[in-house]
Amino acid sequence: MAAEDIRERTTLPFGVPLGIFAVVAFVVFLFSRILLNVPKQVAVAVALMTALNVLITCGIIALRKVEGATKFALLLVIAVPLVIGASIATKIITVKVPPKVVPPAPPVALSAKNLAYNPPNLTLPPDNATIDFKNEDTAPHNVHIFDGPDGNAPSLFAGQIVNPGGSATYKVTGLKTGSTYFFRCDVHPTQMTGKVTVAAAGTSAAGGKVSTGPIQLGAANTAFAKSQIDIAAKTPTKVILKNADSAPHNFDIISGPPPYAKPAEQPQLAQPGASVTYDIPGLPAGQYQFQCDIHPGNMKGTLTVH
Repeated sequence: MAAEDIRERTTLPFGVPLGIFAVVAFVVFLFSRILLNVPKQVAVAVALMTALNVLITCGIIALRKVEGATKFALLLVIAVPLVIGASIATKIITVKVPPKVVPPAPPVALSAKNLAYNPPNLTLPPDNATIDFKNEDTAPHNVHIFDGPDGNAPSLFAGQIVNPGGSATYKVTGLKTGSTYFFRCDVHPTQMTGKVTVAAAGTSAAGGKVSTGPIQLGAANTAFAKSQIDIAAKTPTKVILKNADSAPHNFDIISGPPPYAKPAEQPQLAQPGASVTYDIPGLPAGQYQFQCDIHPGNMKGTLTVH
């Protein structure tokens, strides 16, 4: 079999389609650069004009016996504007990057009972924050935040007064990262006070990174070693309670944003000198309250899920 016959039967049937596919892919890529780098309205106009250009050129080639240099020239009518336009677009116009959408921070739960806030210390995100306030007391209460260490500082936010058994959603703005604020109840200004700490997303109130691994929690002198724990949202983790006290203790997450419900069974007790590991499921973002069920008045804290 002649070499020319082999080439026609092997190379051409594969080479020609692959070559055409490569050319088409290259042209489509260049054309996409143009459409991606121009405003939406301009992109529509460019696409329509190019489609019309292709139809007219292909129609001329199909209806007339156009061969050789003339056919090549007509193909250039399609290709040259694409190449030139793509080159200009890629060098002069930058690709439009959609703005990053930052989801709003989850609401922070705060309740009032027995003329006290629970928790008395809040960690809020910078700029804008939402406080879900629930009045579980027999007297009306509210939340009034001051831009300073006490109630003599300028007022930053004053929430509506909530009657017993009621609730309110407070929208707080103007919070600065790293700042602390004083808050109180306007009805009981001396009895009900608290502190707000503003921490950037992904950091604890002290500015450290949010914990993703096992959390070591000590207990001694009827107190937890820390009253603030920060973990990542929807990420299962563990709390290892080391009891260095002379009485038994445990770790129990008693409340949090709906639909969280306190476990039906009391978590295992850590006997004096012993350690117990507690599994925390992947929780939605928000603030949760934890305590020792044996000493709930002295041993309690806030679990912030970021």
